[in-house]
Amino acid sequence: MRRDPPRAFMWASIGMCVVLAVFVVHLRTAVVAGGPVAVPDVPAYLGVAQWVGGDGLALGHIPFQPGYGLLIAPLVAVAQVSLLGTQGEAVHYLALVVNSLAAVAAVVVAGRLGLVGSRRWWVAGAAGLVAAVHPSLSSASRIAWPETLLSLFVLIVALAVAFAVLHAGSAASQRAWARAGLLATLAVALHARMIVLVVAVVATALLCGIGRRAWAALGMGLVAGGAATAAALTLTDTWPVERLSEAAQLDRGAEPIATVSGQLLALGGGTVGLGMIGLVAGLGAAIWLARSRTAGMPDPLTAALVCLAIGAFGAVLLGGWTLTGSERADALLYGRYVDPWAVPLAVAALAWLAARRRSRPDTSSWLGASAVVAVLACVVVVAVAGNYDAAPRRIMTLSFSPAWTLFDERLSAVAVASLIFTLFGVLLAAVALRRRAVLGVCVAAVLALGAVATVSNHRHLADVGAVARDQVVSAGTVSDAVDDGLTCLAHDRASVPEYALWLYRLELPEIAHERVRLDAGDRPCSELVIAHDDLAQRCTNARHLVDEPAASWALWHLPKRTCVGALNMGAQTAGVASHDGSHDSGIRTG
Repeated sequence: MRRDPPRAFMWASIGMCVVLAVFVVHLRTAVVAGGPVAVPDVPAYLGVAQWVGGDGLALGHIPFQPGYGLLIAPLVAVAQVSLLGTQGEAVHYLALVVNSLAAVAAVVVAGRLGLVGSRRWWVAGAAGLVAAVHPSLSSASRIAWPETLLSLFVLIVALAVAFAVLHAGSAASQRAWARAGLLATLAVALHARMIVLVVAVVATALLCGIGRRAWAALGMGLVAGGAATAAALTLTDTWPVERLSEAAQLDRGAEPIATVSGQLLALGGGTVGLGMIGLVAGLGAAIWLARSRTAGMPDPLTAALVCLAIGAFGAVLLGGWTLTGSERADALLYGRYVDPWAVPLAVAALAWLAARRRSRPDTSSWLGASAVVAVLACVVVVAVAGNYDAAPRRIMTLSFSPAWTLFDERLSAVAVASLIFTLFGVLLAAVALRRRAVLGVCVAAVLALGAVATVSNHRHLADVGAVARDQVVSAGTVSDAVDDGLTCLAHDRASVPEYALWLYRLELPEIAHERVRLDAGDRPCSELVIAHDDLAQRCTNARHLVDEPAASWALWHLPKRTCVGALNMGAQTAGVASHDGSHDSGIRTG
């Protein structure tokens, strides 16, 4: 590494300022955030924390991993004995604070990875800046789900692999391999798709030809992390059985080709080509290491790049397989599953270009291959775009959200824009092979796109969060009834969407929530019911209690848990009920 104390001090000072600014911005966002913007994901993740760390009821079988909730549970336990409480708003705030800390840590780790890979301080600074503004961290941290932590785990594992190769043969190398194995398997507790990170670490170790002691250390890390993950899944009864059975279905036709292509295009566009370059160059290096018997131990950057490329490619394949069957436009140009790999790949590619890697295969060849992959992916996406005409979800396309807004969510136009950004980045990288200063233009482009996307995303997420908060205003009234003995809240299945139940569950974790069909004569589990604003027209005895400002439903009181109306009068007199047991509403009608 080039040692220039004044320059190193300058970059270190800039880095500290960036880290402090990132933390302040993220913390402010957490403080002013509204309600959850991803349902049922966020309430389910936080429900685990409310159950383990607070007085919430167990959620039963949910298709989400428990790691994120278990990580927040100790904070919830502390909040339970403080003034915060364990209701939805407080737990949501705590989760966003955890995400803020993860985003700050990612900036530091990204800078360290850039420094180890390139041995240049300016690359470390650029890497930190990219991590600070890229939406996979700067925007995803506003959503109380584990995506920010996934990016951090990928970065740490890549850095551990680079460190292990840098100090090959030493005790420090063995500890680094153990850390990589431990964190890779623990990441599976955050999300099942992170199994590809485990595969990537093991495959990289094979390609690097590590020694027996290193294998023993890696194995210990894998076993320890695997045991902890298995224990978490068992204790919370969250084994992804349903998802595994769905993934095992083979009758998907050629659709996975389209969804895989779309994710590749999303990766390239969201990183202005750097993510695509890192992916292609890393896979190329992996192929070269596998074919060359005399290659020996690669350099730290190559090892990290290989690990990231194998993991990202596995994530794209797995995501492409599971995304089939959806008609939403974002399912074809999906960014969420590949976003945890975006910043690590971009940082590794930047270091790779800065160091002007000219080993076989040479740099120019892989830049050309990156462009070809992007063009082919765009052709596939545009060809099948007409089959995906349902409205996209913004939170699944955070990294390239400005294009979705600019082109009014027209899938073909967004795909072409993504291709243009990718090819622009590849072109800048090609020019930078002769003029290194051009890399600064490439970094500036990534920062500009990330900054615009971040501002746009936060505005959108703030609007969605405000709506979510104003859809459960009546939770305060129900909470007062809970103090008087209420143990269940009913939700009318015919007039209230299922996601609303999750919003109320987040705010009222200590009581049961059951969906009923009032029109079919179902008897609610309590006298308090969440139903459409027109319930009084169907149930003449219903008394309106609290209206939800941003929703079409409200909180109602049904005396004796009975809906009296023309459609269900017979059910009332016959005593038809779908739920047994009496639950007093806690609200006195006088």
